[in-house]
Amino acid sequence: MARKFNLRQFQTDLSQRMQAAAQAPAQASRLGFQAAGANWLVSLEEIDEVMPLPEIVVTPGTTRWFRGMTNIRGNLYAVTDLSDFLEGTPTQESADCRLLLVHRKHSVNAGLIIQRSLGLRQISQFERLDGQSKWPCGANCYREPGSTDWVEIDLARLLADPAFLSVEAQ
Repeated sequence: MARKFNLRQFQTDLSQRMQAAAQAPAQASRLGFQAAGANWLVSLEEIDEVMPLPEIVVTPGTTRWFRGMTNIRGNLYAVTDLSDFLEGTPTQESADCRLLLVHRKHSVNAGLIIQRSLGLRQISQFERLDGQSKWPCGANCYREPGSTDWVEIDLARLLADPAFLSVEAQ
């Protein structure tokens, strides 16, 4: 008999793994995700939560990549489609899409739509590449054994980018 998928248990397990990883040395684990046709890494210290896409209220007079606002447990979050912002290609919404909530230490309620979460990665097993990312918010570049390339996102740089802060339609 096929085993049923329990979403609540999956989310609980993922939350426990993320908390355990956050207890590990800061350099060890990163959350992997896909956006803008690339594989990204983000430090667990930079995010609050990764969740399925909630209902998003469209805000008129804004750019296409600024999807709108959402209410997460009584707090309003500005929602940006990361792929659309970086590459000009909107994320095709599917069951794999997630909302990555930026950590409150950045003093902004921001959520980034990502194509899918790829789970935790041990950065110590990656080879650091020379050179810069093609994206302004990209920090270090890495190669995982098996030739998979990764870009570490610098959320502070993204949140300070004037283009990211200008959501009004042109």
